[in-house]
Amino acid sequence: MTRPEIEQRILAFLRDKLEIDESILLPTNELKRDIGMSSLDAMELSIFIKRTFGFQPERKDIHTLVTLADVYAYIEAHQS
Repeated sequence: MTRPEIEQRILAFLRDKLEIDESILLPTNELKRDIGMSSLDAMELSIFIKRTFGFQPERKDIHTLVTLADVYAYIEAHQS
């Protein structure tokens, strides 16, 4: 999957499933500070990544992702 496709799927998930306002979903925004993601949201994101991109993110890795750009790069590097 290409980077734009990854971004599109992640943004749709955050907007539609977690009900996050799309106007704050910028690549440089921090997941916790700027977007307001909770630990539960991070777990849901992990499950979404597994179902959508075909791999299970390591729990320790999920907590190291700071920005949306980090999420995109992580998926790009780990997808099969």
